[in-house]
Amino acid sequence: MNGGMEILAKVDAANTQTEEITNHCREAPVVIVGAGPVGLLLALLLARKNVHSIVIEKGDGVDTSPRGLLHYPPVLEVFKTAGIYDTVVEHGFCMAGNSWRKPLADDGNGNNLLGERIAKLQTCELRTNGTYPEGQFCVGFVQSKLVALLLEEVNRTKLAQVLFDTTLVDIDQDAAGVNVTIESAGKPEVLRTQYLAGCDGGKSTVRKLLGIQFSGFSWPERLIATDVRRVVSSVDPNPAYFVVDPVHWGVVVPLEKITPGEPGLWRYAMAVADPSITDAAAEDDDYVEQLLLKYIDGPRPSTHTTVRKRVYRIHQLLASTMHRGRVVLAGDAAHLNNPIAGLGLCTGLLDVDILAQALHAILNEQYHDPQDLLAEYSAVRRYVFQTFVNPQSAANKLRLHENEPDRAAEEDWYFRALRRADPTEMMKIHGPLFVNWKTDLQRLMKTQPTPGHEVLLTSIEETADTVSSGAAVRSVGILAQ
Repeated sequence: MNGGMEILAKVDAANTQTEEITNHCREAPVVIVGAGPVGLLLALLLARKNVHSIVIEKGDGVDTSPRGLLHYPPVLEVFKTAGIYDTVVEHGFCMAGNSWRKPLADDGNGNNLLGERIAKLQTCELRTNGTYPEGQFCVGFVQSKLVALLLEEVNRTKLAQVLFDTTLVDIDQDAAGVNVTIESAGKPEVLRTQYLAGCDGGKSTVRKLLGIQFSGFSWPERLIATDVRRVVSSVDPNPAYFVVDPVHWGVVVPLEKITPGEPGLWRYAMAVADPSITDAAAEDDDYVEQLLLKYIDGPRPSTHTTVRKRVYRIHQLLASTMHRGRVVLAGDAAHLNNPIAGLGLCTGLLDVDILAQALHAILNEQYHDPQDLLAEYSAVRRYVFQTFVNPQSAANKLRLHENEPDRAAEEDWYFRALRRADPTEMMKIHGPLFVNWKTDLQRLMKTQPTPGHEVLLTSIEETADTVSSGAAVRSVGILAQ
């Protein structure tokens, strides 16, 4: 009897403490850690569902370093839901294919020509009105511009508050919610929320505070991403390409619509294969310029200007869970993959697409089993990464440097398939990622159980074997195998 009274006393004390905290701190149904593209898209999608949130960000503003930029058709569908699709398409640039090339070739007259094309992927043709068919193209829209656009839209909703220069200190969950301890300008504060979303990147404080394992491996090579302004005399209809070479492999893609004869901004993501070179040395101006000359075509001396640069270490890592109690993970906080073909950013954006729907069902529609729904969110998004994104992104990278260009052109199964250009074969290759990448909420939800009976509406496996025959499936192949 005394033991029972003691337990009740502890529960009452805990409830009293929670009430005191709740009465003296800022509250929101959802607190989001990280004001990058994933965190801000979650805040905007929640606002569209009339769910308030507080977003905390340790940085002092939008990160302008060279980061992700490609948005595939499933993500473009999410942008429509968020209300930013038209702006992204108008101010970005559309692509419906790409190439794999050998390194630069010297023409003997002081010019460096683009390397010979090994293979080409074309998902559709430009229509007479100058546009691509719906769902068959991707859009290049650099991450810094996306974050700025999302921040503007989030602020416009009046349903989210973004706190910059604010650090997450601690997380304390109880039966009713989460106390989130933050610090800004040396002053601690406690936020009270029903659910906390960790969208705070690969070094996630949220993940570390929860003690969630981050397993996988890191690649020995690094990439240096450089944004370069230059003038070109002509532009391929699909100017993005991969460079295939055992040492000097990489990716070249425009960052805006390029007009021949006018300065345009390009991204050169180049391999740093020598482990003895420090990150600081790899960002040295002289080193970067010498490396760029192995990738930039045209006459010498080159007249390009390097606008920004950053060295990245690259990984294939997955959190052991994306859900624990009232806390969830999304984006790089939950999974990391190398950036070849741009699968990482898109996967993170698709995480919060379904997460926003799940939180809406819980908060606005009183879904009967919130913990199970969030557990299903974790399961299906880890399944997507582990089964499709992780192995495909690893293959994307290895294809660029595991063989000499001539041998790769002859021996690589994907290059051979591209040369066959069989639409049915291409759909079999690209389709599984497409049909699973964007998660349908109905796949996660269960009917209200009666005693002894619980019915799962659908399952992961039901759609894993389904490959759509629509044109949109083909579009996933853009830079994605």
